[in-house]
Amino acid sequence: MDNETQSETEEEILVYAEFEDSVNLNKYKFVHVLGIDTKHPVFQLDDTFFTGTYENPLGTYMFFEEDPTIQSSDPLFDRLPAKNLKYLCKTRKLINVEHAYVTPKEEDKGNEVVNDDTQNEDIQPAAFNSIQEALEIFKKEWENKIKE
Repeated sequence: MDNETQSETEEEILVYAEFEDSVNLNKYKFVHVLGIDTKHPVFQLDDTFFTGTYENPLGTYMFFEEDPTIQSSDPLFDRLPAKNLKYLCKTRKLINVEHAYVTPKEEDKGNEVVNDDTQNEDIQPAAFNSIQEALEIFKKEWENKIKE
């Protein structure tokens, strides 16, 4: 597909994302949006996850950028504003974004496959005072397993 036909089929849509929590996007290094075309897109800001839902806004969201060229029709009597803004674009797409929390998945005991060998073993955490002590204990256990 050449660039002309590709640019004709692509469409750019601006979406306004409103975070429930006060989120400063400038402090994050990486911002990823997954599934923007799904009902519930996922936002990843570094290691923090957010979920979004599309909503119907009450109006239109308008975007402006700062215009460095300050213009005045009458420079003698007009007071110049502190910031001069220029219209950029508008959108009627709104995503309400809230913090996502990880919850453990409930397992179905009926469909669970358990290996009988590992089910009977009691796994205890290793507690050693020194590396030498650990090497001696592992050496003894290894020799006992070889003998069996």
